[in-house]
Amino acid sequence: HDKPELRLRELRREFEIVASSFITNHNSSNTKLFFGDIEFRESQSSFQLFGVNSLPHVRLVGPTAKSLKDDSDVMDQGDFSRLAEFVESRTKLTVGPIHRPPVLSKMQLGLITALLLLCLPLVAKRIFAGETLLHDPKIWLSGAVFVYFFSVSGAMHNIIRKMPMFLVDRNDPNKLVFFYQGSGMQLGAEGFAVGFLYTVVGLLLAVVTHVLVYVKDATAKRLAMLFTLLVSFWAVKKVILLDNWKTGYGIHGFWPSSWN
Repeated sequence: HDKPELRLRELRREFEIVASSFITNHNSSNTKLFFGDIEFRESQSSFQLFGVNSLPHVRLVGPTAKSLKDDSDVMDQGDFSRLAEFVESRTKLTVGPIHRPPVLSKMQLGLITALLLLCLPLVAKRIFAGETLLHDPKIWLSGAVFVYFFSVSGAMHNIIRKMPMFLVDRNDPNKLVFFYQGSGMQLGAEGFAVGFLYTVVGLLLAVVTHVLVYVKDATAKRLAMLFTLLVSFWAVKKVILLDNWKTGYGIHGFWPSSWN
């Protein structure tokens, strides 16, 4: 449970939701399916009966199974997000609608509604006076930079795939892995590092096109352009080296044919 990369707590919550939904949708006196979980520290012998050697582990034991290890269906790790579908496909029983607990309780919703009603006159006054945060250009600028960073850092990929920020090194438990070698997986810290490099180049380009053009000192312009070129070259080079290290694919430059 202490290893976030296993996602045991998240899987157990989803398991409990599917189990409670099945019980709610069916008559409890006529239940043909039973849900249960086994804790390794409390039932190591049970784990041996099932032949479990890695976690997380979910399996279905049918009524005709003679051997817990050989005659039961094991769920693939890729199906953990489709627990209800696994149950229905293996048992031919209908789980029914999934009843998830509300994000906010009725009391919390009531307090939030009351607070909004109290703040409504003050907010309306500021909106008509043009003194809200939405009227501040700096807020829009910060939001645009955030959206750009969110887009190029793979943050949506991390949310959808629920990727961890880092992993623990198998050979050295005291060492953390922030960059995973291989094209099939990208850690959260890795995406944020690449997104930071992209954002730096984008901000430098914005400064050159929107700020530097108003500088009258030619020497200052040259120094700023030289700094922008060097930093951008360094950032792009780091991204190319990381891509080559992960995938093995290289990016090569070619001179114009007329120069040969």
